[in-house]
Amino acid sequence: MNKYLLSFFTVLVCMNAYADIYVDTLGSDHIAHITNEHSIDLNKIKNIGIGEYVIDKYVISDSSVVINDFSDWQNWQADIDFDTDVSLYINNISNWHNGDRVEHITTDDILNDVSVKDIDGLYRTSFEAHSGDVSLYLVRETNYEVVFNDPRGSFLGNIRSNNPNDKMLLAMDRAINMNEVNSIMNSSYHFNPMILMNPIKTITRSNLLDSFTDITDSEAGAKFDYILSDKINNFGTHVYIDNKYENLSFRIGVNLNSFSYGDDLNEFTGLVYGLDIRAKQYIDDLWVDGLIGINRTDFKTDNIYVNENISNNPNGISEYLRLNVGYDYTKIPEFVFVPFVGFMLQRYEIMDFSDTDLNLHTGIMAKYDFIMDGIKYEYGANIATDEKAFWNIGFNIGFLSVVDEAGVSVSINVFKDEFAVNYKLSLNGKIRF
Repeated sequence: MNKYLLSFFTVLVCMNAYADIYVDTLGSDHIAHITNEHSIDLNKIKNIGIGEYVIDKYVISDSSVVINDFSDWQNWQADIDFDTDVSLYINNISNWHNGDRVEHITTDDILNDVSVKDIDGLYRTSFEAHSGDVSLYLVRETNYEVVFNDPRGSFLGNIRSNNPNDKMLLAMDRAINMNEVNSIMNSSYHFNPMILMNPIKTITRSNLLDSFTDITDSEAGAKFDYILSDKINNFGTHVYIDNKYENLSFRIGVNLNSFSYGDDLNEFTGLVYGLDIRAKQYIDDLWVDGLIGINRTDFKTDNIYVNENISNNPNGISEYLRLNVGYDYTKIPEFVFVPFVGFMLQRYEIMDFSDTDLNLHTGIMAKYDFIMDGIKYEYGANIATDEKAFWNIGFNIGFLSVVDEAGVSVSINVFKDEFAVNYKLSLNGKIRF
């Protein structure tokens, strides 16, 4: 049988099984042409041939090819020519390493239309043509307009244009899969505005811890605070008036805090201002001490994505309540030892999000004072902890002129909250009336 009759016979047989596949011969080589085939299996292509004749070369065009296992293709010895408009679908690349070469492949173009089953959405596939073979690469995609087929992509693109060094984007670019990317986005204020309230929780807890100190007399004062941790820097001012009527004392105060906040994914600043009221009632040596307050925060931020809407410079509200019950135990007039129990209730709201936090705590205060040369020296310490293992340790020392009824005090607090260990230094000036 001459080669032309063989070729004709091959075409007739193959056309019965493969409508767009035919075989011809070139010299001693048998060449299979595959055109307009959709999702044709690589193993099916291998079986093209008649009797003792083996296909020496495959020319594929305008088709899509399914490769069940990448290693099957690597072990295939026949030449393949990807001609035009070929798509590849690979089901298993468990034996593949990035950049692995497949021999006996020729193509005029770099094959970008390649799909790998169950590939993470952060990656795209690319074939790079060489002389007589190709390499398969998984390319980490950092264009999130490609990764996300929704408005988040253009939102992230705008952030990159305005601030290429945005912490969230840099962390996303280092992520190795979509689960990490989603976790990073959820931990950034760009997608989770409640993150903005983290420093407000620290500032609020700091104000509540101040209520562990005592109200002694009717006075007016101003206290200046500095809070520092590896995440927050805060400068605060609290102006207050105390009044005392027999065994009942109360305080009304206004506060202003300017802070900056930064962690691995976020960086922003803001201004907190508000009002608080405190009252303390003695019944013999037993007392009840309560504090209630509300603050508003103006944040300086941009590019917040919520429900496909973009916002800038939002406002937050924080409300808080604290109640302590204690007992002044002493056998020495100048020294008082005070165990107490209580709770803190805090609520935070920003945009369409809110959060409530309740902490039960217990602690001990100690106070010691004496007068020498017209100066009253006041010393104090407190320690407290709660069921979440948050804690506070504080020390204070004060000096009061008995004649002028004016004085100053300095306090140091170290407290742990859910974000960090914080250090607080306070200077308080007061005058009694």
